[in-house]
Amino acid sequence: MKIALEVAPTPQTAQFASQVGVRHAVIGGPDSPAGRVEYADLARIQDLFAAYDLEICAVENVPTHFYDQVLFGLPGRDRQLDNYCATIEAIGRAGIPILGYNWMLLGGISTDQVRGRGGARQRRFDLEEALRNPAAALDWRNPRGGAIHVPDRELSSGEVWDNLAYFLERVLPVAESCEVKLAAHPDDAPIPSFMGVARILHSTAALQRLIDLVPSPCNGLDLCQGTVAEMAGTDPIDAIRHFGRQQKLFFAHFRAVQSQLPGIFYEVFMDEGDWDMVAAMKAYQEVGFDGPIRADHTPWIVEDDEWAHRGFAFEIGYMRGLVQALEALA
Repeated sequence: MKIALEVAPTPQTAQFASQVGVRHAVIGGPDSPAGRVEYADLARIQDLFAAYDLEICAVENVPTHFYDQVLFGLPGRDRQLDNYCATIEAIGRAGIPILGYNWMLLGGISTDQVRGRGGARQRRFDLEEALRNPAAALDWRNPRGGAIHVPDRELSSGEVWDNLAYFLERVLPVAESCEVKLAAHPDDAPIPSFMGVARILHSTAALQRLIDLVPSPCNGLDLCQGTVAEMAGTDPIDAIRHFGRQQKLFFAHFRAVQSQLPGIFYEVFMDEGDWDMVAAMKAYQEVGFDGPIRADHTPWIVEDDEWAHRGFAFEIGYMRGLVQALEALA
């Protein structure tokens, strides 16, 4: 497997990744007035990263306005799908093997941040609070996606699944021809609906349904281990084995949480979560996972910067130590 980190296209963040031993970078899809990711932008970032011995292993999420009409099944979706296919072609041309995406019509849902171990700042999700103050829980400040598109009517689970099927049927043939794997991220927070809008990827059964919806060697998962651990009654290590044995783990996020839904959960350091991270890493190895696995959602450490570099230095060191120890014991 490839230990990875989301890296902004700047010399400072690229140098940080290199210093902590990362060689595989995940980037967000660069914005463009054309509504698609441009090959020239990817090539420019690759040139920058090459100076730091970094390889782009995945593009994770394009700006939401690139495909919001597809998400909501609006009349302009075919034009956006043409651009999405052009995005896949650009990613394939750049030799990047994975495009991660999400199907969260209202974006990520969170409530607040609290102080954890030693005063570190960490995310908390309180379902009751989110339901009391729904507008405050929306991810309005997504720097790449802009404001969340809030519909003027409710959308059922059936409608959202239909929109996903329409998307996959259109883009997967292009992904296959370009040898780009599409990796779907589960809904975070994994609840079945919010503000009357269905959130369909909120369980491992739903993730299996996505895989089966449009069978393709390029239709698989970005298994966010933390999000799966948030799902009520779910064992994320079982999920790793279940999807890994199907060869449907294209990409993974490695993070720890405390508690599950319904109720409150916390995103914590990797060594203080509810799940055995050694067993989780071992499960990835057992199923032969060879994709990127990136540190995700670290708490902020004292005097951290906007990219939480201090927090991620701890997380990357923890992951590298796990992998090296398991390899030595194999």
